Amino acid sequence: MRGSIDSKRQPIQMLQRSEDRSANIDAELLETLESRLADGYTRIEAARQLGQDVTAWEAFWIQLLHQYEAAVDDFPEAA
Repeated sequence: MRGSIDSKRQPIQMLQRSEDRSANIDAELLETLESRLADGYTRIEAARQLGQDVTAWEAFWIQLLHQYEAAVDDFPEAA
């Protein structure tokens, strides 16, 4: 049965599938971070309008923003 596998092509196909999965994961991560940033901004603004202290929320939002920036920099299509 070993003769039925094209050993010259298999690693390349596996690598391409891995790259496709990686791109999908990167895109999903960006979408998740974008959603969290938008939701966080809305909640922070709503709390601020109610006179609540949002200092901790803003600090966390900034951390999310930095994660998003790093993910964008690492995204393959960003180059």
